[in-house]
Amino acid sequence: MERSRVARREETKTSAKQTNRTKRPKKKKSGGTGGKGPLWKKLLLIATGLFILMMIAGGGFAAYAVATAPELDESKLRDALPLKIYASNKEEIKKGGTSREYVSIKEVPDVVKDAFISIEDRRFYQHNGIDFRRLGGAIIANITDGFGSEGASTITQQVIKQSFLSSDKTITRKVQEQWLAIRLERDYTKEQILEMYLNKNYYGQESYGIQTASKAYFNKTVDKLNYAEAAMLAGLPQRPSAYDPIQGDPKLTKWRQTQVLNAMLTTGVITEKQRDKAVDQPISKLINPAPKSKDDAAYDSVIFDMVSQELEDVFGLEGKDIYGQGLKVYTSIDKPMHDYMNEAIKKDQVVQLPDYAEAAATAVNTQTGEILGIVDGKKPGTGTARRNFAKEPHQPGSSAKPFFAYGPAIENEKWSTAKMLTDQETEVNGKKIGNYYDGYRGTNTIRYWLKISANTPAIQTFQQIGGDTIESFAAKSGLGLEKDESISPAYAIGGMKHGFNTTQMASAYATLGNGGDYIKPHIIKTIEYSDGSKIKSPVKPKKAMEDYTAYMLTDMLRDVLKPGGTFPSAVLAFDAAGKTGTTNAYKDVWFAGYTSDVSISVWTGTTKSGNNNGAGLSGPTNSTMAQNIWKDFVTKTRDRTPAPFEQPSSVLSIGEELYVKGTKEPVVEKKAVPAPTGLQASYNEDSESGELTWSYNDSALRTNGYDSVSFEVSMTDPDGKQSVLGTSSTNRIGINRLDPGRTTFTVVAKASGEKSGPVSTTVTVADVEADQPTTDEPTTDEPTTDEPTTDEPTTDEPETDEPTTDEPTTDEPATDEPTTDEPTTDEPATDEPTTDEPTTDEPTTDEPTTDEPTTDEPAASDGASTQSNRGNSSNGNQGRGQDNSPADQQSESETQQ
Repeated sequence: MERSRVARREETKTSAKQTNRTKRPKKKKSGGTGGKGPLWKKLLLIATGLFILMMIAGGGFAAYAVATAPELDESKLRDALPLKIYASNKEEIKKGGTSREYVSIKEVPDVVKDAFISIEDRRFYQHNGIDFRRLGGAIIANITDGFGSEGASTITQQVIKQSFLSSDKTITRKVQEQWLAIRLERDYTKEQILEMYLNKNYYGQESYGIQTASKAYFNKTVDKLNYAEAAMLAGLPQRPSAYDPIQGDPKLTKWRQTQVLNAMLTTGVITEKQRDKAVDQPISKLINPAPKSKDDAAYDSVIFDMVSQELEDVFGLEGKDIYGQGLKVYTSIDKPMHDYMNEAIKKDQVVQLPDYAEAAATAVNTQTGEILGIVDGKKPGTGTARRNFAKEPHQPGSSAKPFFAYGPAIENEKWSTAKMLTDQETEVNGKKIGNYYDGYRGTNTIRYWLKISANTPAIQTFQQIGGDTIESFAAKSGLGLEKDESISPAYAIGGMKHGFNTTQMASAYATLGNGGDYIKPHIIKTIEYSDGSKIKSPVKPKKAMEDYTAYMLTDMLRDVLKPGGTFPSAVLAFDAAGKTGTTNAYKDVWFAGYTSDVSISVWTGTTKSGNNNGAGLSGPTNSTMAQNIWKDFVTKTRDRTPAPFEQPSSVLSIGEELYVKGTKEPVVEKKAVPAPTGLQASYNEDSESGELTWSYNDSALRTNGYDSVSFEVSMTDPDGKQSVLGTSSTNRIGINRLDPGRTTFTVVAKASGEKSGPVSTTVTVADVEADQPTTDEPTTDEPTTDEPTTDEPTTDEPETDEPTTDEPTTDEPATDEPTTDEPTTDEPATDEPTTDEPTTDEPTTDEPTTDEPTTDEPAASDGASTQSNRGNSSNGNQGRGQDNSPADQQSESETQQ
């Protein structure tokens, strides 16, 4: 046994040695990995495993999507679920699609069926609900351009989506749509599915269903439609508001109809001759809308139009994704405010608009950009004649100055509000620029020039800053120019080719009240689909300008609403700012103003296609109607007092002027207050009464940057005792019971805390007890004048008995060539701007100058200056600073009603 074990071990050792000697060297594996098998086999196994896992996961996902898909409900398949719109308080504003007449497919002619199938689903009769050939092309497009970039929905799938699903471009929704489409094809015939589709679609003009649309556009039943009419209707469901042949863009409508006709030609349902004949026929020749029994006072159409447009432009939905599937839209509309604004304008509750005039307005939330209310016009019309004056552009006049002149200068050059410019003769392309007032007013601050709406300083600002910089600044605030426009200095004062609408102006001024953040005006807050899914508005704020620019403009625009500004009768109890704007002959009269919570723009005027023989507004209140409407809206439609505008840390102040932190403190030149002139005294000793009268140069006061003035009268009695007799806002004051002897009276003008030099005169009363001779009249010494500090020469006596005039006595604009005689709201006459000559604001006329006292009656005023009641003014009513003062002036009390 033992020997055997030893022998076996030896044999094993020998065998191992022989094996080692005969063993072949191993071949190296390809790839050097040392694994089993080649690399490609390993990768193939991995790919196969991943594919199987993906199939399992995809199958599980598909199974989940199918399991959670809604059940087919025939009532939903056949009914059109109307679009519903709600105000901010959840009150329903409008029920879209209540007008629908269901029609059987048997009554629909082949030409109508062919038109829809040609443009929407050419293989409708060949597929089983899903067109895999079309799907393949869409998959490639989605891979290259991103998911959701192209759809492949058949007519069957569109019926499913309109009936049960949202328009979210998600994989789950797409799987459910395809599954339900297959089921629909299994349970219903092609003709039944096509009938559902034709009756579900929205075609514009509040018409759901092909029969209702046929009557709305052609006043005929669907069985009488021809191929040109059928092609037009087949093109509408994609974008009904844009392609609407009555209210949409005629060029877009024709383009879409041509698309359908070309598709019909491709599929062979019409001939080339028929296609050409239909293409050559104008849309207007086809349209013959049925009369509507509709209340003209309804204010919801404009909201419905804006919602439809925003769903397409902002949310990216097509018409077939919007209508007929029960979409709920929650808007920002403040229903009480919206209704009040419409009632006020349409029924002349604030001002009495002439029959030929129109008006429009938009209110937006300053902080969010959401539209609160909108007025499309006093008489916007209905049907094919309907217009939306709140959407149409109008030349802005001087309301453009903050964005096309001073704003860009503050933003880019960091001008202070004390920046000095000279109102002087200025030329643009060889043409002299004038102001609405006669002549020029010397050197002053941009604060003053914006307040009184002077033209030449705004033009000079444009010339210094440059058109490209200014155009970019305005565009960031939502005031972008059209492609066919070329900016020029005339744009600084609102002389434009096209102009802007009330919504654009309201949102631009809201940017100033929102610290420089521009928010595109929008009406939709949230949309909700029939399955309960919701989408919030994607609109976000964008930085349009620095906060110092926004605040410094706001602070200067506050002055517009103060005495001496162009809207002095505002008299508001809260912080607000704004700007007037007027074009030649009052064809466009604006006021755009804002608080910290609401921005409202109001336009009044005439249009080229209007009437009044092509002229603008006329009458004593033509320049103030927009202002009065704005004041009414801003005070009566908000239930709380807005917070004041907050000065940012980037802005520093010196006196009343502002400058940008980090820049050199401006030198604030405080000019002298002009002294009174022509002081005279009259006194009757018998009645012991009399009065002092004097003259005053209002023009010199305004030139030196002051808005209003009062007069302090003091006296020194015969014993040398000094006292203040009183303060007067007019050019006279009474005197009574003077002591015997010599009494000296002194008058000083006071404005903005500054005083003028004094002017004095004396009255001597006889002492009867001292046996002094008595007379019926006191002895009056000649007035003495301590050298008054004034930039304007003053005289005690007029050089002529005839009054002098500092202001023009004409109602015609001061410019040689007005910017435009016709507004460009309707159709621009040419592709070039109407003129390089800027639009002027309304010229005014002032009362004649005289140094002699007149009467106790107050001087006429347009409300532009508080010193207008001074009866003996040498320039009795030169305190006007309004860029749209009426030619027929009203008294101050009238304009402030």
